[in-house]
Amino acid sequence: MSALHLHASASLRGAPVIAPRAARRANVAARGPMPIVRANADIMSEVGTAVLTEGQLKAERYVASNRFKLQGGKGPTFEKRWAERKSRLANLDGFRFFTLMRRVEGMGGPPSSTDDEYDYVSLTIWEDKTGFDAWRTGEAFKEAHGGGTLFGFVEMLVSSMMVLKGNPKPAFYDGLLPVVKPPPEDVKWKSVGGWRDVPADGVNPLEPDVFVAMNRFKVLPGKEEAFEKRWAARESSLEDMDGFLTFVMLRRDALNAEDGYNYSTLTVWRDRAAFDAWRASSANSKAHASAGEEKETLWAGPPSPVMYEGVLALLSEKGA
Repeated sequence: MSALHLHASASLRGAPVIAPRAARRANVAARGPMPIVRANADIMSEVGTAVLTEGQLKAERYVASNRFKLQGGKGPTFEKRWAERKSRLANLDGFRFFTLMRRVEGMGGPPSSTDDEYDYVSLTIWEDKTGFDAWRTGEAFKEAHGGGTLFGFVEMLVSSMMVLKGNPKPAFYDGLLPVVKPPPEDVKWKSVGGWRDVPADGVNPLEPDVFVAMNRFKVLPGKEEAFEKRWAARESSLEDMDGFLTFVMLRRDALNAEDGYNYSTLTVWRDRAAFDAWRASSANSKAHASAGEEKETLWAGPPSPVMYEGVLALLSEKGA
């Protein structure tokens, strides 16, 4: 059996080797040689590298996401691990909203096994980057990512190899132009100690709590300020629509987004039916008609929509 090699951050290099338990050693041996695991030691490298002009909009939220590709048929297993993780996220200062987003059929048809989209995205909305930074460097982050010990971190990585296809890809955003409805009183998804108490069997997908629609843009260099001003000037009646929960424009907090999408809309609905009703409404037609009157080209190619069901949703008392 080959050794498990960790190419992790500098804080892990030189750490003492922790001998695995006998049962775990036997389990690993039964699976055969283990591949090399490279922990992403630089997931925050892109944060704060975006260069903004004085005329661009001030961020009113901070949004952190992590994107995952899964091996075939591993969706329920992945959801079960999220449901059973230790977390007190909803109790932290600055927290506004979380959901684990499961990609579903969108306006372009069902997801394909050959496309380059991610299967799941974890998405957390914070009041500002200060709250996000406090979580990322605090004990709550360690608890949710292997318990803060080297053994727990290694165990998490080995477990993930059996489910994920490649490394997770984080992406961070400034949240602009938020439109938020107060949380509905009859919302079914409530936190218990800062996380959700949701039974998950690892066989069946979790029931969705919300529906999330995104529309992604590759805004041309030098056109970012004009793009933001155009959106700020748009008339919208989203908050009047039944089932609407949250809207925020996402501006990638990176100098160069690796997928080219430096802006995206993010709209959260009660369910797919509410989203479909909005798409068929006169309010949607009016908003898109006014957008079509604009003459200046601000982005390359058509926008790229992607749809998700959100599970394990959490919402602060302030709304998202």
